[in-house]
Amino acid sequence: MTSAVVTAGIDGTTYKTLFRKQIRRAKPAAVGMAVAYVSVSGFNLAKKMLDDADVGEVRLVTDARDGVTHPEALRSAVASGWNVRIVDDLAGTFHPKLYVGAAGFDDARGVSGISLVIVGSPNLSRAGFLKNGECVFYGVASGCLDSAAGAWLDCWKAGVPATTDRLSVYEDFFASRNRRRDAADMVAIGVADDFPGKTGAPPKTEHRAISEAVASVAWAGLQSFTGEYSFQVEFPKEAGLVLRRIVGNLSERDRVDMLCADGVTRSFKFKFYENNGMFRLSVPNATPMASWARERRVGIARVERGEARGDLLFDILAPGLRLEEVVDRSRALGTWGRTPTRLYGWH
Repeated sequence: MTSAVVTAGIDGTTYKTLFRKQIRRAKPAAVGMAVAYVSVSGFNLAKKMLDDADVGEVRLVTDARDGVTHPEALRSAVASGWNVRIVDDLAGTFHPKLYVGAAGFDDARGVSGISLVIVGSPNLSRAGFLKNGECVFYGVASGCLDSAAGAWLDCWKAGVPATTDRLSVYEDFFASRNRRRDAADMVAIGVADDFPGKTGAPPKTEHRAISEAVASVAWAGLQSFTGEYSFQVEFPKEAGLVLRRIVGNLSERDRVDMLCADGVTRSFKFKFYENNGMFRLSVPNATPMASWARERRVGIARVERGEARGDLLFDILAPGLRLEEVVDRSRALGTWGRTPTRLYGWH
């Protein structure tokens, strides 16, 4: 059989199994992938399979208009020697799922010596490779090879090179889009591969979907704090660095004004302590929920720079849906950590 339409993730066979089998069978020297979305895990899975098959040249073109593809996945692809392009100027989403294997790439015809075509529904994501119900056509018949090369060339020409500057701009856009997405939706559409367990180890730096530089929210658990009179919330160093960037330049007294949940702007003191690597935010006692949190030692403190006017906003969230949404967003993006007593994060 030289071609077939098959399902994956429905009858027990995954798209990963199909993809790996066809790559090993065709033994292409070059592989081109045109997909809507790419996640960090999706890139890692594809890279391992292509490396194992000794594929020498890889090209990837993907959508950047929807803010779903991980900027870190694209950076990793570029760092691995892949030729990467992004598409962000179509009227709609760049939405193909086309995988071609060939002897090499050809600027005029797209590819030369094409040996494999896969067209279907899977994106370059962990869910696409391992969990989703997908449907694909794969073929090596001569009747589809020329048209597949032309389709690949159309997709490739639609993109622009993923330069360092373009990726930096895209990362900022990606962070902005995901500040407005529900955490569960980020998993459903592939922004996040999955939610890590709350008791698991924090993600490594390379597994974070965004860098600290584009975050606009920093938060920390209130299971521990200092200060007998004022309520002094300690932000562990990673979250504290994000908070310092959000806060910006301070006065000589390390004071910063923030709008609180009751609509009152209050003066907070913010300072870094080298002896323990903690950033300490002194919360005025009249701040809503401050006394409540001091007594119960639960909840989180959150600082956000508003998008509209750039105001600094502060609130304390009690356990519940609003708190879970903040924590889950960081968990989905991989931008969280833990101390022995509490969680912290940013997004």
